Amino acid sequence: MTSDPQANSPRTSGRTPPSRRSGVAPRAALAILLGRASGGLTRRLGISGGTSLPGLVAQIADPRLIGRLAAQARYGCVVVTGTNGKTTSSGLVASVLRSSGLRIWRNREGSNLARGIATSLLRHAEPSGRLTEDGEGAFVFEVDEAAFARIATDLKPRVTLVTNLFRDQLDRYGEVDTVAERWLASLKRLPSSTILALNADDPAVAALADDNPGATLYYGVESTPTHENSDALSQVIDTRTCPRCRARLTFAPRFYSHVGHWSCVGCGFSRPQPQISARVISAGIERARFMLDTPVGSGDVTISLPGLYNVYNALAAAAAGVAMGVSFQAIMEGLTRFTPAFGRAEIIPAEGRNVRILLAKNPTGLNEVLRALASDTSAGRKNLLMLLNDRAADGEDVSWIWDADFEQLAGATASLTASGVRAYDLALRLKYAGEEPQHVEPDVGAALTWALEKTPRGETLYIIPTYTAMLAVRGELERRGYAPRYWEQRDE
Repeated sequence: MTSDPQANSPRTSGRTPPSRRSGVAPRAALAILLGRASGGLTRRLGISGGTSLPGLVAQIADPRLIGRLAAQARYGCVVVTGTNGKTTSSGLVASVLRSSGLRIWRNREGSNLARGIATSLLRHAEPSGRLTEDGEGAFVFEVDEAAFARIATDLKPRVTLVTNLFRDQLDRYGEVDTVAERWLASLKRLPSSTILALNADDPAVAALADDNPGATLYYGVESTPTHENSDALSQVIDTRTCPRCRARLTFAPRFYSHVGHWSCVGCGFSRPQPQISARVISAGIERARFMLDTPVGSGDVTISLPGLYNVYNALAAAAAGVAMGVSFQAIMEGLTRFTPAFGRAEIIPAEGRNVRILLAKNPTGLNEVLRALASDTSAGRKNLLMLLNDRAADGEDVSWIWDADFEQLAGATASLTASGVRAYDLALRLKYAGEEPQHVEPDVGAALTWALEKTPRGETLYIIPTYTAMLAVRGELERRGYAPRYWEQRDE
C-alpha cells in the first residue's frame, strides 16, 4: 500500500503535534538513577564508554523504560534497521532533521540492541523520569535486525526506515527469508500512523509494504552511475526469488547483489516507483554526487561518503525527512553537512597520513567497498590494511570471504597488510584473488604500525575491517592519540 505521507505527518514548522508526555513513574525514576550510576562508574574506571551497561541495568529495574521515555518525545521517533548502512543512514537522518530545527537525540555510538537504546534514552532523562527539555525533539535510533521486533513495539515509531536485507552472520540471523518474515510480522504490529520508508530497489525490503495499513514511501536509484562497469558486478545475489510467489526475479539493470530494477517472471510483482530517487550519479572513494528528486523539490547533492551504497543511505535519509515533513532545503543541507560516523568512511590524520576506515562485515558490503576503491584511479594504487575477526559480533563463520569479490583488488594495491584474529584465512583468500599481502600480522597494533610505515606521507591508508576489528583498530588509533574516543565525539 502506498499513500501520501504528508497526510499523516505534520510539518515540523507550522502545526505542532500534541505533546506525548506521560505521567511520572517511580520505577522509571529509580531505573534512571541506577542506570546513570553504572554508566558513570564504567567511564571512570576506563572500562568502556558506557554505551550498553547503563541500559541493561535500567531495564532490569524497569522493563518498560524504553516505552515510557520514548513516548515523551514531542516529535516522535525514527527507527532505522537493515543489514548494511544503519549507522550511516541514522546519522544522515539526524543531520536532516537537525537542519530543520529539531532537537535530535540518538544512539550515535551504534549500540543498537535494547540495552543500547535504553542507554541513549537515559542520557536525556532526568531523575524525575522526564525527558530533558520536556521532550521538545525527536529520537533517531538505529536498531539491530534481530532486535527490531521487540524494540519497535516499545518505541512505536513515527517513521520506520529499512535500508536493505543481505546475508549477514548466518549463525545469528539465519537466511534472509527468515529475517524478512520476522520483519513483516513485526511491522504489522506497529500503529497505523507509522510511515514506512523502504528501499524500492531491494525486493525483500519493498515487499514489507504488503498489508501495511499506513503510508509507505519508497526510495531508489533511477540510473546507473557514470563510473559503473557491468562486467565488474559481483555475482553474489542474496535474493533470487520473488518475495510473494517464489518465482525467479530478473533485473534490468542490477546495481549490486539483488539491488536494482527487478521484476518477477511469475506473478508480475515488480519494483515500485520510488517517490525519492537519485539519478546522474557519480560515486568514488572520496565522495558521491547525484541529482536528488523528491516530492518537495529536486537538486544536486554532494555527500562526503564513498560509493553507490552511500547514495542509497542518503536517499534513505531524504525519505525519512519527507516522511517527517521537513523542507527540501533542510534535506539538502543535512545531507551536505554530514560527516562520516566512526568506522564508516571516517578520516583520521595519523603521522602525516590520512587513515580512512571502511567497515565491511558481509560479502555485499565488502564488495561495494572494494568496488569504490577499484573505481577510483585518480590516486593510483592504494595502501590497504584489511582485518578479519570471527568474534560473536562479527559472526563466527568466516567462510563468507570466499563469496566476496577480492579479485577487484588485483593490481590495485601499493601495499597490503592482512590482520585480525583470522589474518591467515584472509591472506589465503587474497592470495587466491591474485593480490597476496606483503605482510600478515594477527596483532592489530603491530599491523597498523607496519601499514602506516608502508604508506607514504601525504597519502591515505585505507583500513577495511569487520566489526570487532574496526573497534580494535580504532581503539589503537585512540591510544596513540590520533583519534578521540568514539563516545566523546560531538554529534553535529
